[in-house]
Amino acid sequence: MTPSRRFRLRSPQAFTFVEAIFTIAIIGIMSALALSAISNGTRDANRIIARQQQAVVQEALNMWVMSQTRVGNTAQVRSLASIRSAYNTLPTTEARFNLLIPNPSSADSTKRDGYLDSTTANHFLAYKVSTDRLNTSALNGNKKSYLTLPDWKVNESPTVEMVTP
Repeated sequence: MTPSRRFRLRSPQAFTFVEAIFTIAIIGIMSALALSAISNGTRDANRIIARQQQAVVQEALNMWVMSQTRVGNTAQVRSLASIRSAYNTLPTTEARFNLLIPNPSSADSTKRDGYLDSTTANHFLAYKVSTDRLNTSALNGNKKSYLTLPDWKVNESPTVEMVTP
């Protein structure tokens, strides 16, 4: 054999069908793992944001309670029982949430400024689907969760509950 002929015999061959299928399967598995990691990251981010939103509404509710302990600018103090009674007479989560949002037409500066900033309040209001549910995009992304403001029970603080169906 001549050297040039021997070289042609040893030329590299293409992938076999089995090797090609095996390579495609590995790429598919790696893609599935990457998509799974991205999907879990989004779900985790939604869960964290949903918990932060719950904490923000809870803090606003606590500030509302504290502001109700004084009657205007006087030294007169309201009892927690009377504040709880006023809170519990509001029939829905939406009505209770409205205590926390800014009311620009109010003469009271605290009510005018609200206990939630306008952006946060508007975000909740943009996702309103029910009078007994507070929704946001993060809550919807967290297993369709929502927030409620249930009745304030005796010997407890008012709470903001996250409900996950």
